Amino acid sequence: MSLVAKVTSQTDSFTVIDGLLSPEERERLWNYFQIQPLNPVRQLGLQGHWLLEDSGALRGPTVGWGYKWDAQYPTGAPIDHVIKAVVDTSELFAESVGRYDVDWKIFSAMPTLYQAGQGLVWHRDSEDNVGSWIYYAHPDWNIEWGGELLLADARDLPREYGVYFHRLRATRDLPAPPPWQSHLDNEDANNLLMARGFGSFVTPKPNRLVVIKGGTAHAIAKITPAAGRHVRASIGGFFKKVGVRPDLPALRWSV
Repeated sequence: MSLVAKVTSQTDSFTVIDGLLSPEERERLWNYFQIQPLNPVRQLGLQGHWLLEDSGALRGPTVGWGYKWDAQYPTGAPIDHVIKAVVDTSELFAESVGRYDVDWKIFSAMPTLYQAGQGLVWHRDSEDNVGSWIYYAHPDWNIEWGGELLLADARDLPREYGVYFHRLRATRDLPAPPPWQSHLDNEDANNLLMARGFGSFVTPKPNRLVVIKGGTAHAIAKITPAAGRHVRASIGGFFKKVGVRPDLPALRWSV
């Protein structure tokens, strides 16, 4: 962890910490991205979590702190630097997700790459989580390259619309439709989020950690063509609520 990590912004919905890792740790982490096997999310059973045009985003194995998904900390790989730094700075973002070892003990960490033309739909985290986090690992970024984290100023969005603010359409044989992914139909999400229609954005500045309060509507803006071959490289994951079993399927925000 860097000795200069500091909070640069904090709101009711998120905390931004800059300078998370040391220069040496950042170099090792960038090497990790270059040699780490990654797969398109559409091949990982995540169809519908991204729009069709975004389903080529790349994701690597999930590492857990306090629990083993694909692997568990410590792994001996440079991703450990980020995971340890998240724990070491946890008091700085307690306003967003609560305190370590009180409100959460387990969290996940996974590498993800987005390239030009890709983003992530509006959603909120599962009710199993007190929040989520993202660390920007790419060495460079330009303000014209897009990829911003978008956070809606929207409160008390109806629980029955689920993680993606969308329900299947009511029919005679389905009078109470369940929440579902919005990759083919985002009419519900559009109506809910356009009611207020404003919020905040955070640029993917290198060596920046963003922690998002659970229930906050957020999305990733598409990376622009100006980015060229530059990728938005991140490590991110979810803080599991104390008492939640991470081996069980996540809750869907359904009643």
